[in-house]
Amino acid sequence: MTTLIRSDATRGSAMAAVAIAGLVIGALWFSALAVLIAMQVLGGYYPADADTYMAVFLGMIFLLAAVAIDIYRKGFMPDELIHKIRRPKLVPPRTFR
Repeated sequence: MTTLIRSDATRGSAMAAVAIAGLVIGALWFSALAVLIAMQVLGGYYPADADTYMAVFLGMIFLLAAVAIDIYRKGFMPDELIHKIRRPKLVPPRTFR
């Protein structure tokens, strides 16, 4: 049986924090643009490409959020699932019955 090696939280890098901050600001920007398009549509002004813009803006929000979560996971979360290296299991050969 292996035992789980607990490690202290890694010291997060400053560049990862800056990258996450930039990605969050970008996600907020695209959120504001999506709200602006939604308010225009609710107000009665429905441009022909409102659906396309809304899809692009919401897609960018989810893409930026995914990248920010990935950078946070790699830069700031400790590696909790590092197991000890186990010796190889030796199984004696059995004769065919």
